[in-house]
Amino acid sequence: MTQTRIRHFRKLRGMTQSELARRVGTTAATVSRLETSGMTVSMDWLAKFAAVLDVRVADLISAPPRTASIPCIGQIGRDGHFENVVPAGDETLTLEAPARDPVAMRIRANVGLYCAGDVVIADRLPPEHVTRALGRDCIVEIDGEESGFGRFISSVDGTFFLVPPQSGAQARTLPRHGRVAPVVMLIRHL
Repeated sequence: MTQTRIRHFRKLRGMTQSELARRVGTTAATVSRLETSGMTVSMDWLAKFAAVLDVRVADLISAPPRTASIPCIGQIGRDGHFENVVPAGDETLTLEAPARDPVAMRIRANVGLYCAGDVVIADRLPPEHVTRALGRDCIVEIDGEESGFGRFISSVDGTFFLVPPQSGAQARTLPRHGRVAPVVMLIRHL
């Protein structure tokens, strides 16, 4: 018996147990038991929860991702001088994506400020919060069409555009049904 991650994803989606229960076709009490008890859950149930929570079945039963805590040993000033002083609260650096619904993308070639090999972590926004992404670099996923990456902007009439990061590139008009994920973290291997 394994504890599921149903609660984790339900909370990330901002859903109550009652709302999830209604969408899955069960009771809030059943959702509560499945979230908190080490029960065996059938694949049928897991598939229903995965569909509603927009995750893979494996995400509901796998262990949560581990975060890496790395000791911080000091600071480097403008002149490159190392100071063996660690500000309070910065004793360790925890590598964890600051995102509610993270997605990642690897940069294949140098483009704009991004270098080949960089990994960008973005946070998929719910459709009602898409305007929070304006003016930011974003991954835009469009069902049935080519997705893209670039600066997410809008016009006075409310049309959304995606401006690729390379200079001179043509902006693309975006349909309203795409998923927008602003970049929240850059990982660069040196």
